[in-house]
Amino acid sequence: MPQVYIIHGYTASPDNHWFPWLEQALVERGIRCHRLAMPDSQHPTPEKWLDYLKTQIQCDEPTVIVGHSLGCIASLNFLAKQFERPVGGVWVSGFYQPLTTIPELTPFSNLYAILPPLMPFKSYVVASMTDTIVPHQYSDQLAQHLNAEYIRLPEGGHFLDREGYTEFPLVLELVLKLLAESE
Repeated sequence: MPQVYIIHGYTASPDNHWFPWLEQALVERGIRCHRLAMPDSQHPTPEKWLDYLKTQIQCDEPTVIVGHSLGCIASLNFLAKQFERPVGGVWVSGFYQPLTTIPELTPFSNLYAILPPLMPFKSYVVASMTDTIVPHQYSDQLAQHLNAEYIRLPEGGHFLDREGYTEFPLVLELVLKLLAESE
């Protein structure tokens, strides 16, 4: 049975933004979905997040990983370290380099070298031209680094609930596309 893991970002929880909506939309289509509650998202450390992901993610069935912001690099670090291979990933407002906007997250970017040969699965990177938290240039570079298909939206900010993102049909569409291609 196909499954999807949703990994939130810095200061967030699995109950924020568009995550509950995405889970509901997937469950309605018969797809298992796991919204992970990353430990201490107010003061995250790469080691704690990596340890948590090791206990939660298993790519033993067709699996798509959806990461948002810090959830992207944390997930990619996990995949690189564990040699797990999902059928695909959707990385929303993602980055892999130190952010000038949030320097306290730099330890995540120094954990592993995320190289495209280590990531032999299809990925989409979604970004917004109006994102002030993770400026789109960081997502541009992540897409290039992963050889991912890049979708840059003219608006959307950081795709947070306070910016109107309690639903995100584009992410649902991309997840369904990845799962359909894996059949």
